[in-house]
Amino acid sequence: MWRSFPSLVSSVVRSQNAPAIRFSSTMKQFFDDEANFGKAELRPKNRPGRSWTEEELRLKSNSDLHKLWYVCLKERNMLITMKKAHISRARNMPNPERIDRVQESMDRIEAVVHERNDAVFKLETGESAAPRKRTITSFAGFTYKKQAIEHYSPPEASKKEYETPYLDDDAYMMQKLWQEKEFMKNRDRLDDEKRRETRTEDMDRFKRGAPRVFNR
Repeated sequence: MWRSFPSLVSSVVRSQNAPAIRFSSTMKQFFDDEANFGKAELRPKNRPGRSWTEEELRLKSNSDLHKLWYVCLKERNMLITMKKAHISRARNMPNPERIDRVQESMDRIEAVVHERNDAVFKLETGESAAPRKRTITSFAGFTYKKQAIEHYSPPEASKKEYETPYLDDDAYMMQKLWQEKEFMKNRDRLDDEKRRETRTEDMDRFKRGAPRVFNR
């Protein structure tokens, strides 16, 4: 049986190595309803509805979208907290699809806000509001498009951020496949070293004795 709300929240807080606190009505807003504790599925009247659609969100103002975003954010944080509490007790969370529906609503809010920003940018500057993309070269030498991101410091003069190799098709493919092969070999070597470091004597003993037991 599930315990009362204060004892449940206290155990969650202790698992986070946080000091003991006094729970108030404001603090309870970050946790699910106490009547839902220990249930495999919520009652029909308590079950959540569907997520917001983009057509419905386009009818709302920017202020309403801003408020709705933080309502969904608060709900998502509460659901993630309860999911972790259920996992720590090896129990199933009632109606876990609530997290997906809240995330869908937040993604659609972001999409509607981007549509409005994109329309304003195209009207004022003629450019899209989407972040710009650059052509860069991966560790294997293949070129691809990457979204530009912010940096805390400017790039070094000796370090190339992106480049386009001047090779014909055959030499280009040969160089990239060779670099990819060397990268895979180095990755496998590092994985083997980590696996050998974590191996114990009991694991080696079981590895030697298992074939004799199961291959009779």
